[in-house]
Amino acid sequence: MSQQVFFKKNLNFLTTHTLISQAELSRQIGISRQAVHNLITRDENPRLSTILKISEIYNIDASDLLFVDLEEKYKDKKTKISWDV
Repeated sequence: MSQQVFFKKNLNFLTTHTLISQAELSRQIGISRQAVHNLITRDENPRLSTILKISEIYNIDASDLLFVDLEEKYKDKKTKISWDV
């Protein structure tokens, strides 16, 4: 049985519900804002190094970034999520 991947959905959720926007994330990981946008909107597989950098920036486990629906996990939050970023 294969595991569902939530990377695109989670990246969109994180850039929408945290203080780190797509533009800021792109600056921190060293790719264009358009590349971050493409990771959210297109069926492109991100590099492992990109996944690891994103998980480090948001201070979440890389496996959670990939395999946990973060929107569902934090659905009761009414305000911006404030990880130690």
